[in-house]
Amino acid sequence: MTVHRRLFPLLLPLALLAGCASAPPDGTATPKLARLTPEQMQRLAPDTPKLGFPELVAMAKSGMKADAIIARLKETQTRLDPTPSQVLDLTRQGLPVAVLDYLHEYREKALRADLATTLTEKEQQNAREVEAVRQQERLRAMPYYDPFWGPRWGPYYRRGGGVYYGW
Repeated sequence: MTVHRRLFPLLLPLALLAGCASAPPDGTATPKLARLTPEQMQRLAPDTPKLGFPELVAMAKSGMKADAIIARLKETQTRLDPTPSQVLDLTRQGLPVAVLDYLHEYREKALRADLATTLTEKEQQNAREVEAVRQQERLRAMPYYDPFWGPRWGPYYRRGGGVYYGW
């Protein structure tokens, strides 16, 4: 009887390791990963070139209206952040003010969306941390809480407080 008790803790991990190291039931040695083809990747995220300030000035000089330039900016989802000196230069080069207003509005909306996303992620992280602390407090309140794995100290914990050693 005692031999079984001594062998069982050794055989159980060996059996689990053997199960992990064995081949899958379909007979293949390694699982095959399904990868996306380049065509599928292109459909998921098409490469639309972003526009820069020189392209915007060239479109304005070629006679495109402000609405067409804004539509092209929306289509390519271009996010530019011109400095005040760049705004003056672009205005002197002939870029319509409506396009510059759109660039500013789009940048502000994007910054707000980024901030909202960051705040949401932080709130979710804080909620997870609070829930972990609450779970730990719930465990401490249980009558059969194990003091060896909790935040309490010493080999034995007594309700009256303090640490004692002995059998």
